[in-house]
Amino acid sequence: MKKFIAYFDYLGFKDFIEKNDSEYQHRIMQNNFRDMEMALAKGKTRDGKYGLIPDIDNSSINCINFSDTIVFWTNDDSPESLQELLEVAYRFNWQCIGFTFPLRGSIVYGEIEPVTFQQLNTGGGRYNLNSIYGKGLVAAHLKAESQQWAGTVLHESLLNLLVFKGYDIESYLAPFAKKYKVPYRQGISINDDEYVLRLVEGDSLPEEAFENFSNGIERNFAEHNKSMEDPRAQEKLANTIKFLSSFR
Repeated sequence: MKKFIAYFDYLGFKDFIEKNDSEYQHRIMQNNFRDMEMALAKGKTRDGKYGLIPDIDNSSINCINFSDTIVFWTNDDSPESLQELLEVAYRFNWQCIGFTFPLRGSIVYGEIEPVTFQQLNTGGGRYNLNSIYGKGLVAAHLKAESQQWAGTVLHESLLNLLVFKGYDIESYLAPFAKKYKVPYRQGISINDDEYVLRLVEGDSLPEEAFENFSNGIERNFAEHNKSMEDPRAQEKLANTIKFLSSFR
């Protein structure tokens, strides 16, 4: 069964792991887990044992994280599921790019199959399956990996479905996405503008807010001892700031 999939991968994750000790890695990964939970909760919190925690009790979205990859997906292809996935992906995208750990991603309508199983062996080992696979996941991965910035593109499979269902795409996606000429890696050329997740609401970002957001993005690209000497990293940062400028 086809479902809605939001696929993300962190930028500079290899540097983050190689250039920091395990204690520091653990602390930052806890922050990343919090971002996933806050996205699933859509910003709602509740009292926990040690203070406020994200309230994900009413979320119907699935989430898995392995290494630098995060995948959110729905249980079906209903309009309600799509609406919730867009809300979750939208929040996760701007939250990570602007404040915690830059990433790139894609949102796809396609096949995905989850498998979960766990067995504790008498010898002390653990056999654990927490897997996802499918053509939709492959399409999402390929679309995300081809981008040369921190940002998220809505795949044509999703747009084609919206057209088939009779949606006015521009008005439906307006709270979450806008059209933009996406920067891709060398050798990949897409002439048309595509729908991409917004970093901010509206298109009249005040100058002071732009400067603050821009500085935050630059800091996130270099934070956790991530190298910015690589021209590719510099290009991704410049392309991200250029996209932010489109909201001014």
